[in-house]
Amino acid sequence: MFFTKINAPYAGLVIIAGKPGAVLPPGIHFVMPFITTIRRVSTALHTQEVDVDVITRGGTPTAIKVGYTARVVDVKSALINVENAFATLRASVISVVSGAANSYTIDQLAQNKNEISEAAQAELLGLSEKHGWGLGDFQVAVGDPSLSEELKKLLMREESVRRESAANLEKARHQIEVAQQLVAVAKELEGNPFAQELLRMQVLADMGTGGKVIVIDSQNDAARGPLAQQMMASTA
Repeated sequence: MFFTKINAPYAGLVIIAGKPGAVLPPGIHFVMPFITTIRRVSTALHTQEVDVDVITRGGTPTAIKVGYTARVVDVKSALINVENAFATLRASVISVVSGAANSYTIDQLAQNKNEISEAAQAELLGLSEKHGWGLGDFQVAVGDPSLSEELKKLLMREESVRRESAANLEKARHQIEVAQQLVAVAKELEGNPFAQELLRMQVLADMGTGGKVIVIDSQNDAARGPLAQQMMASTA
């Protein structure tokens, strides 16, 4: 027998003649010589940060910074089932976050960071349990999308086009309303010669023709007599 020492926060897995055995907590342990080896792994909280490339739902490429933490909760699984549990975790974080984020537009990414983080945590936990990574206590924090200068210019152009389209749409709506009002006026004028004549003279006045404008009812014989006399007097 010989003894081995395992310092916290590490734990050890006994390998006897190539076969995994007991898990050793921190402390001094006696093991069989020659046929026994000890594989060690830290059970401390592992923290890392990674940049994740994302193609948004609108087709805009961007990158988001993702911080994540996890720890070994099953020493035997972490040492036996995967070659490097945290390297596997890193690759999975990139894949999972990218997949969760690309269903949002560039504008929605910053607004839905918590939702993306929670979805990534749940998926990573499921993957660890399914494939035996031996990892747990997952925490994922998704940052704001980073914008390159080219992307900023692209977004500014898109915003300019959007505003111009909105202005054109509002202008078109106003023109439709004016046209509808004109149609209503035309219906009112139809069959009303006096109103038609009044509108014609109003248009002439608005055009700056000047002079004196006299409005009479063209269908009223009593009104036409005095008007004719007035016109003859003015031309004499």
